[in-house]
Amino acid sequence: MELIELEDHFNTAGGQFISSAYTMQQKLQNIKAFVFDWDGVFNDGFKHSTVGSGFSEVDSAGLRLLRFAFYQAKQTNAPLAIITGAENPTAKWLLEKQNGNALYQKALDKNVALEHFCNKHGFKAKEVAFVYDDVIDLPIAKQCGLSFCMGRLANPLFLRYVEENELADYITASQGNEHGVREVCELLVGLYGNYDACLEGLLERNDSYRQHKEDLKSYKTEIFEIDGTDVIIA
Repeated sequence: MELIELEDHFNTAGGQFISSAYTMQQKLQNIKAFVFDWDGVFNDGFKHSTVGSGFSEVDSAGLRLLRFAFYQAKQTNAPLAIITGAENPTAKWLLEKQNGNALYQKALDKNVALEHFCNKHGFKAKEVAFVYDDVIDLPIAKQCGLSFCMGRLANPLFLRYVEENELADYITASQGNEHGVREVCELLVGLYGNYDACLEGLLERNDSYRQHKEDLKSYKTEIFEIDGTDVIIA
């Protein structure tokens, strides 16, 4: 699919490109890992005292597609992390299902978590793609090589600020509770240019997909808590 056609698909759906698809594709070549905020990204942002906030299988499937697309493009797997200001067992469950690498909880200063994640895996913030939704996430968004902000009808002035200060490359049409993560994943796979090949590999469970899944088994989910500037194994 040509990039102009890709842009048209997402513009028609209501997405907003702050960077062009061409610019994003160039940035994507340097991306080595994917980091997501949790509340307001995988869900509507409502918190529940006992079970935490949830996620949808639609978004989970998007993550699987994205990671396979990365593997198809790079012949290696991309580390995956979630950074959240709360303690959330559901985020841990999702990462374990996905063979994700790290959950950073109680991260009121998300810079601390990002720095730890980058140092642990040996890459720079500019080599991370970040998906977020609110003010607390902006210090990370400024650093990362690609940033995606969840669209939300409730905060038009915040989205204007993000756009005017170029704090995201793309603002989603879908809100967090409307599968915004899936929208970001589909866009990224489209930018890799291997969407059809990934779907076919998933459906057929071909050799590339089986090797991708086998290699992911080496990834174990680690849980960390942020205490000031300290990162503690939970």
